[in-house]
Amino acid sequence: MFGFLFRKTIFDGWDHILGLFLANIGYLLLLALGFQFWSLCSKGILPLHVTALLLVLVIVLFSLYSMGIARYASNIAGGARRGRGLEGVPETVRTHVPHAMLFAFITLVIVVNLLFAMPFYMSMGGFAGPLMAFVGLFLSIFLAANFKFYLPLCQIRPEEGVVEIVKYSFAYALDNRRVTFLLLLRSALDLLVSVPFVGIIPGFAGMLLSDTLAAEILNRRYVLAEERDVEKTAVPWDEVLDGLGKKRYDKRRFISLLFPGR
Repeated sequence: MFGFLFRKTIFDGWDHILGLFLANIGYLLLLALGFQFWSLCSKGILPLHVTALLLVLVIVLFSLYSMGIARYASNIAGGARRGRGLEGVPETVRTHVPHAMLFAFITLVIVVNLLFAMPFYMSMGGFAGPLMAFVGLFLSIFLAANFKFYLPLCQIRPEEGVVEIVKYSFAYALDNRRVTFLLLLRSALDLLVSVPFVGIIPGFAGMLLSDTLAAEILNRRYVLAEERDVEKTAVPWDEVLDGLGKKRYDKRRFISLLFPGR
């Protein structure tokens, strides 16, 4: 399963490299906007309360944008051809505003925890400070892990409400801990790789594509298990992956990334 996920992410990302490049440009613009507001605040140009409101607005825009990119990633995972990946993106954002607002809240909690709460607790010294910082770090990792499948599941189960998607996201993450750990590790590595490429490749869009493909694989296994009324462990991975085009991706070689047709 992990090998197929890696190959499909690489090849699907390469097939839509221009779209992912442009998607990451959007993310970089939002991040630059947030840093600009913070810079103006640190220079005393903007009051702190105004800066806080503007940063919350940036996070809300980030979440709405991510919802649209999640639909784009879902289209790619579903085999959309070049130029057709944006189908349904505006409609998805419009109908999933409540879902995006919850995602914005979770993102805000993680950002405040990592950038403000943890440094504050560490500066306290003693035993209580580092302990609270550790609790904050654990909370951030816990939220990041359990919301890994949140945006992809909004695309897989578009008829479900916010509460149902949250339940599914937690269930997928906790019931597939190895996959969740792999996605967290991959996201960390993707962030490191993104640094020399200035966040353009693979960037946030590439990480979201990987999360979406993993969610698609797990969802197909659950669907097959439900249809047969058996435990998911009774459904072979090969059968799950064959339905997602495993044989087609096995035939593709990495040399074809640089030399198409070889």
